[in-house]
Amino acid sequence: MVMEQRFTPSEHRHPAAVARRPRPHWGHLSRSVSRYGVVSSELVIYSPDASESDRRWAELSRMFGTVVAGGALLTWIGFAAAGVSPLIALLTIAAIAIAAGIVLARSTRAVRHGAARVASCTSGLRPDTADREAQRRLDALADAMQQASEDYRAGAMDPERFLQVWRATYAHAQA
Repeated sequence: MVMEQRFTPSEHRHPAAVARRPRPHWGHLSRSVSRYGVVSSELVIYSPDASESDRRWAELSRMFGTVVAGGALLTWIGFAAAGVSPLIALLTIAAIAIAAGIVLARSTRAVRHGAARVASCTSGLRPDTADREAQRRLDALADAMQQASEDYRAGAMDPERFLQVWRATYAHAQA
């Protein structure tokens, strides 16, 4: 049995096909759920006055541990395949990782310390109004930044309006 599928291109472009702007590095939202339904959230909003490259380096700094662990494993495998002594390989990997970590930490210090941070920890077992209010505030700030970021990337928001939303959210998060 032969099946033939035909289609005509849609007049409406798929959102993924639309040229998108690069992702603005405004910060990040982290959530973790532990046993018994405890949800910990942290929203970090970098200062809009920090340069784009500084914010990019701060994002890299946040992922440094994961990148170093993966890189160290690959380097260890490469050294083992090359027949390098395990002690020499370990010392080389440690020296490179520590040096890179120190340089990255020092170069991103100003951006990381100037960032607005909002944290919340709520329990699913015991509803606490203060915890719930902190979570609602964090969610409202995160939703505002994520929606503005999506609109900016899709071209529905101009850069000046995005910067206004970013500055307002940053100020509100610092308050």
